[in-house]
Amino acid sequence: MPSKFSCRQLRETGQRFENFLVDRGQDRETDRERLRTIYNQDFKTSFGTPAPGFSSMLYGMKIANLAYVTKTRVRFFGLDRWADVWFPEKRRMKPGLEMSKHHRSLLATIFHDRAEYMHGKHGVNVEVQGPHEARDGQLLIRLDLNRKEVLTLRLRNGGTQPVTLTHLFPFCRTPQFSFCNGDRELPCLLGPGECYELHVHCKTSFVGYFPATVLWELLGPGEPGSEGAGTFYIARFLAAVAHSPLAAQLKPTTPFKRTQVSRNPVVTRRIEEGERPDRAKNYDLEFSLPLGTYYPPPRLRQLLPVLLRGTSIFTAPKEIAEIKAQLQTTLKWRNYEVKLRLLLHLEELQMEHDIRHYDLESVPMTWDPIDRNPRLLTLEVPGVAESRPSVLRGDHLFALLSSETHHEDPVTYKGFVHKVELDRVKLSFSTSLLSRFVDGLTFKVNFTFNRQPLRVQHRALELTGRWPLEPMLFPVASRGVPLLPSDVKLKLYDRSLESNPEQLQAMKHIVMGTTRPAPYIIFGPPGTGKTVTLVEAIKQVVKHLPKAHILACAPSNSGADLLCQRLRVHLPSSIYRLLAPSRDIHLVPEDIKPCCNWDAKKGDFVFPSKKKLQEYRVLITTLITASRLVSAQFPIDHFTHIFIDEAGHAMEPESLVAIAGLMEVKEADNPGGQLVLAGDPRQLGPVLRCPLTQKHGLGYSLLERLLTFNALYKKGPDGYNPQFITKLLRNYRSHPTILDVPNRLYYDGELQACADVVDRERFCRWEGLPRQDFPIIFHGVMGKDEREGNSPSFFNPEEAATVTSYLKQLLAPSSKKGKARLSPRSVGVISPYRKQVEKIRYCITKLDKQLRGLDDIKDLKVGSVEEFQGQERSVILISTVRSSQSFVQLDLDFNLGFLKNPKRFNVAVTRAKALLIVVGNPLLLGHDPDWKVFLEFCKENGGYTGCPFPAKLDLQQGQNLLQGLSKLSPSTSGLKSHDYLPQEREGEEGLSLQVEPEWRNEL
Repeated sequence: MPSKFSCRQLRETGQRFENFLVDRGQDRETDRERLRTIYNQDFKTSFGTPAPGFSSMLYGMKIANLAYVTKTRVRFFGLDRWADVWFPEKRRMKPGLEMSKHHRSLLATIFHDRAEYMHGKHGVNVEVQGPHEARDGQLLIRLDLNRKEVLTLRLRNGGTQPVTLTHLFPFCRTPQFSFCNGDRELPCLLGPGECYELHVHCKTSFVGYFPATVLWELLGPGEPGSEGAGTFYIARFLAAVAHSPLAAQLKPTTPFKRTQVSRNPVVTRRIEEGERPDRAKNYDLEFSLPLGTYYPPPRLRQLLPVLLRGTSIFTAPKEIAEIKAQLQTTLKWRNYEVKLRLLLHLEELQMEHDIRHYDLESVPMTWDPIDRNPRLLTLEVPGVAESRPSVLRGDHLFALLSSETHHEDPVTYKGFVHKVELDRVKLSFSTSLLSRFVDGLTFKVNFTFNRQPLRVQHRALELTGRWPLEPMLFPVASRGVPLLPSDVKLKLYDRSLESNPEQLQAMKHIVMGTTRPAPYIIFGPPGTGKTVTLVEAIKQVVKHLPKAHILACAPSNSGADLLCQRLRVHLPSSIYRLLAPSRDIHLVPEDIKPCCNWDAKKGDFVFPSKKKLQEYRVLITTLITASRLVSAQFPIDHFTHIFIDEAGHAMEPESLVAIAGLMEVKEADNPGGQLVLAGDPRQLGPVLRCPLTQKHGLGYSLLERLLTFNALYKKGPDGYNPQFITKLLRNYRSHPTILDVPNRLYYDGELQACADVVDRERFCRWEGLPRQDFPIIFHGVMGKDEREGNSPSFFNPEEAATVTSYLKQLLAPSSKKGKARLSPRSVGVISPYRKQVEKIRYCITKLDKQLRGLDDIKDLKVGSVEEFQGQERSVILISTVRSSQSFVQLDLDFNLGFLKNPKRFNVAVTRAKALLIVVGNPLLLGHDPDWKVFLEFCKENGGYTGCPFPAKLDLQQGQNLLQGLSKLSPSTSGLKSHDYLPQEREGEEGLSLQVEPEWRNEL
């Protein structure tokens, strides 16, 4: 029986029903039966006039191309409501929108399956007209600055059946693209042979890489439920590129290919050893306390892959659940040794995996060409000069002759390192190998890492139980036993400290010792003089407490050297610097050699007897080298004070190495020794490789754990309790403008700019500043992060070129008479990724004629954030590298990498004294809360330059845009943003490869 309603009436009823759903907030409902119930029970009763049946209404909407209908689903297209959203000016389309996680997930799906979306379907395809290159699935448009190019994307129906173009989505977050459609509105029917044109206009005034994505949504031919019916999508990925000449020379040398980690170490059943460099040494310092091996349990090694997958504790097998329970339990005294030992084992297993990335295949060795030593072979090891990998004197590696790798029972040769010269390692092998060796013989090489630091940390955990240190490691109160009268007057060696009340306060409490057995903490934000304070405190203890014996430590050799240099000025005969025999004596500062264990006559290191070492008032070591004093069983009450500088950089078990076995907590009337920790928990902590250890607390130093979780060190309404902690407030490094953002973000706005006015204002009138008297530049660059060869580390050619351009301006000879050129030694360049560091170095030492011609250009340090911690320069440049076009080009929230680490950000921006220049992608950085504050600060104060920020859509228009996008592909509604990560190692584990941190070599 024919319907009594016309097609127009059916369509109008359907549109009224759709508006009814919108008003009730039910416009996302797609279930056919639920919509039928709403239509019959709610809509028809309020309609006022006779209304068609639900199925008839759907038929009218379908034939008008206003709905997609199947047996179970219905989706309305909303012609009137969406026309003005997609074509607000009928022809001009405005790209760009703020997106929810669901919408990003849909776009991540498109990128993940980009090949599928680029293929034509049902005869429909996209024709491209205009200047472009097709490369890696992208349409690349090369631009000259300020010259427009136009690309036409022609969606053509080459099939035999009509299809309906329902939506067109252009996605772009930059103004370099604009999109114009033809005369036809959407939805529109494309018959066989018909096409729909989209004109893409590209123009830029800035160098860079500007991505965009265009997505067409179409309804296939045929009746619902028939073959070919249903929604399908076609996408095109665009990129406009404008290169600087220098950036063009930095493009990837070879395509990126992921390194396959060696699964077959060369260690075989038969091993022949070379000669250790110190095998014949007879040190006077005797070691009487044994040191165990502390290997990770074999079963833990087997379970690590399962643990890394993150199985829920409630669904995991019992064995896994027990380990996870240990990891997730809060660190207390009762589980102290067990949990930290487990974390150390997990970190070691990750190190075993990561070191395999440095293994070498078919590499030649030669006889020692310089020393002509017939007992040593030389191996070239790229990166060893930067501790990637770490190879020190006394370490070993394994080598297998390339010609014997497939033999049934080959010999593995264990070579000991005797000398390291830049990227060349000199090795001792067995006499049997040396007797058959000829120059150029090739080997498969496996590297190892020195387990000594791990072993002494395990022993330290063991000793915490033998010498109960709970009142020191988990303090609840001070016993209030002073070492000196409360009215003691300190006469300072460094008179400049007398005007700093916080430094005076810290020194007095340390000398008084009333905090014992709790540690005293010097909380030293950047440039506030924490090391100066600690050094003066040591001098005052030596002066006022004649029976005091001090152990002064730092995690790094450079930190321990600095302590020695500053103490030696006033305590030349009272101090002794104990160096590890693996230390390269050429890297030891000349002024500390007279007071260290280097014997110039013997040309070697010596270790004096325990009796001799006990005569010194101050011993200075790294934390790991302090283990030699433990092994020698120094009397537990010998050291009255232990000072640890850079305490925030050390894992807690590493700090324990210098405490457990060397200091005890005594009875109530004699609290024992005084532990002093100096550092900044807001700056970088220990470098870890395993995501599990980072997640479960090994990244906390002892200093940070106490500050974060112990009530004695919490900040109250009146500040910190000075009996236990002093926060230094006067910054002697940076211009107030440079200090502003980190001060607000991390230090409660309490820091005071006290740097020398002449030094800090040196660049306030520099002609390169966007605004005079604001010595910060943020230079926006829309670059592209690249990779090459087998290195997982990222680089950004445009950012490298921009940094080089600034360096040329800064280091150029001054045109002003009498004004000296800025020394490269006064400039530092920071980048988080090892490959970017290499590219910038290549620019300044090879590619740029002006810079490479400077005699002292090698003094310009280019390094990672970690390498600059504790350092300062007059000028700092930062290249952030990532533009993260890893999924869909506008998906800015994935792969922020190091930028999500507030500590790295804090360290990076607080190294500069007088001028800070940041080069990066403002679109990406603006999605990190700390970088966003910094960006806004620069923009508001006139310090921003480079590519413009994108224009923002009208709020309501943006919301409508998102509603339209939400109707795409209901099957994606359950996606999460991490469901479509690229198939590569991401997170902390992947980050360790991308950033490629140097391996610790501080013994």
